[in-house]
Amino acid sequence: MSKEKKQPLVFVVEDNHAYRILIGRILEQRGFTVMLFENGIKALEMLSFVQPNIILSDIQMPGMDGFELFEEIKLKFPEAKIPFLYISSTQSESMISKANDMGSDTLIRKPAQPEELFTVINTTLKNFVAA
Repeated sequence: MSKEKKQPLVFVVEDNHAYRILIGRILEQRGFTVMLFENGIKALEMLSFVQPNIILSDIQMPGMDGFELFEEIKLKFPEAKIPFLYISSTQSESMISKANDMGSDTLIRKPAQPEELFTVINTTLKNFVAA
């Protein structure tokens, strides 16, 4: 009997529909299981039912932005140890600084290249497990 390696579950939180679908497909093609959310509120609700291996979130979104999502996860699920990556097109140094200060593992610039996305997620997962 062969042991199947469990695919890491990635929450992709992105308000742009086309970009959310594109990222999801890129990650699925590289062996990840993906759940897509259009905003932080929906991703936060799902955390009550399933815990991903990693969260990839846009920063600027209506309803609940990526910073608020990060804070709400820490508040409502303090026992959850989930690596958190931001993906954003922001050029704002203050937002980039805030992402780093809040403990995000990495800020990926949009549009992310498929290999860069795959490498950053894999590296983050490996480093998180090793820590």
